[in-house]
Amino acid sequence: MKNYKEYRDLAAKTLSGRMASIVIATLALSVMDLLLGTYTNISTNPSIGRLVPGVGFALSNFAWMSIFGIIGFLVLMPVRYSYETAFLNVVRDKGVKDLTTRMFSCFNTKEYGRAIEVPLLVSVYTILWMLLFIIPGIVKAYSYAMAIYISKDKPELSAEECIQESRRMMSGYKGKLFLLDLSYIGWVLLCILTCGILSLWVAPKMETAHVLFYEDLKSEVNAHTEQ
Repeated sequence: MKNYKEYRDLAAKTLSGRMASIVIATLALSVMDLLLGTYTNISTNPSIGRLVPGVGFALSNFAWMSIFGIIGFLVLMPVRYSYETAFLNVVRDKGVKDLTTRMFSCFNTKEYGRAIEVPLLVSVYTILWMLLFIIPGIVKAYSYAMAIYISKDKPELSAEECIQESRRMMSGYKGKLFLLDLSYIGWVLLCILTCGILSLWVAPKMETAHVLFYEDLKSEVNAHTEQ
């Protein structure tokens, strides 16, 4: 396995000269995130309660949260799944020009159920661990980090089997992926200072680094299995 600096450098090299379409796709995903996140501002505005006579603020707040929560579940989750798994094609040099199209491909194929089931189950398991203690929750999140890539490469596996396979693969490698993510902390802080604008360039590099890590991890685990 490479060290975190090598993965960062290789990710930047992989995306060199190919960033235009990737930034557009990332921008589209960011806009969706922003629009679906506006419910927090809308629903906490007391004036909204007046739009529902006799019901009041509490119900209007719940209604907005429910509506946008459902939209996020049915739309944003599968789009994000398609965005993240599309970087498998980027790393495997199958082109990036259709990345934006790939983001929405889950709505036109039988992959839609898959694009909801896998990330949802990962989220549920991670949240349940987080409810116990923060640190075990973070550790489990890294255990499940490869599940979506596995689900793309092995469509015959169930969502539960993808998670178990990710746990098996990440045994002994969680710290390496954590250090890779931690190495981007400076860029993450700059993204915050630029109100998220810089993330249009940073997020794709992090996604690419994760896929590069997955590709090496898969090869290493397979090599150990064959021995």
